[in-house]
Amino acid sequence: MGLLRLLPLFLLLLLKDDHLAQSQRRGNTGVVTHYGNCNASNFGPGRCVASSDCDFYDVNILDSADKSQCSSQERPDLICCPREPNALPILASRISNATIAPTLAPTISNTNSQKRPGPPSSPDELPEYPYCGLSFAFKVFGGAKTRITEFPWTTLLEYTILQTRRKEYVCGAAFIAQRWLITAAHCAHKKFVEDYGRKLTGARLGEWDQTTNPDCIVSTNGKTECVPPFIQASIDKILVHPQFDSGNLTHDIALLRLAQPVDWTQLRHLEAVCLPPARGREANQLVGSAVDVSGWGRTEENYALSDVKRKAMLHVQPLDQCQAAYETQGYKLGEGQLCASGGLGVDSCSGDSGGPLTAEANTPQRDRYDYLAGVVSYGKTECGKSDFPGVYTRISHYIDWIEATIRENRGR
Repeated sequence: MGLLRLLPLFLLLLLKDDHLAQSQRRGNTGVVTHYGNCNASNFGPGRCVASSDCDFYDVNILDSADKSQCSSQERPDLICCPREPNALPILASRISNATIAPTLAPTISNTNSQKRPGPPSSPDELPEYPYCGLSFAFKVFGGAKTRITEFPWTTLLEYTILQTRRKEYVCGAAFIAQRWLITAAHCAHKKFVEDYGRKLTGARLGEWDQTTNPDCIVSTNGKTECVPPFIQASIDKILVHPQFDSGNLTHDIALLRLAQPVDWTQLRHLEAVCLPPARGREANQLVGSAVDVSGWGRTEENYALSDVKRKAMLHVQPLDQCQAAYETQGYKLGEGQLCASGGLGVDSCSGDSGGPLTAEANTPQRDRYDYLAGVVSYGKTECGKSDFPGVYTRISHYIDWIEATIRENRGR
């Protein structure tokens, strides 16, 4: 089937069961999926991969730091696999983050000695780690491990049907600062919203299960534990990228300003996501990297919107290969886009447009955090049933625009 040109608002995110998503170890190109760059203390630059995918001659000789620096809340079993399979140990004294910074994973600062950033000092300030990018998926809550607060920056957008005043939730967004969300332009543009009798009226932050409020789980001892109710926020300004092309869906990005700031640092079920640590052409293109997409979009079960927030693990595809596939459908891709696929049956689908695509990186202190790599844009009409990857807006390409737009619209 063809691409949805006229209704991309209903495009994107098929979130399969976790075990299926996690089993996608390799991309369509046969390249091992990795989770960012790292540094093996005795063997130089490496990549974070599953131990079964590491082609190093003896993974048992890697020290505990090499194994632990890649471990994250979402994936505790990763190791730092040296890029040279037969590398011999080198002098540890010659290895430091300062000397190898250009080859490491994206970092927030260039040296270990630099003071870590503090919490945001204003509602419009974009946060830095450790005040963003922490997924609470495997933190202990009420004595039990749970995913009730996984991807806590994933936000549900609320639309009001003008004729009936009924509410609909057909797009997502990413929470990036006390007063700011990022979404797809087509989730906010008049052509795809007001022209279809809708108005973007609000956002739900800290949401998990749409059928309950507050959201609760039953712990292993049978006790019911609940997180605070979701936050219903009003939107007072919609800022669509000025070059958004509603036909080709390029520059598919928009900023939404909340009417009142939400200080997530005082909440245990909400977190902002970090922006990419590098920008523009110098940014990591992420080909072969594993990325995560999350939202409430349509699933394989009756193709219905999901009540509960779901996720899928995808891998980034080479843009030229993706371009060749989409040219046959009349779409032209640019540097502001990236393509990602989870293989047949794992994809993004209707209802998750504007939602976050996140990647993992290390700080100079080797702490793992998540950053916003992309925004769900568009894909094939039949989600997950073809070899077409989904198309996402590449956030690193738009950091200058994001920062400038926030500066121009703060405190008004």
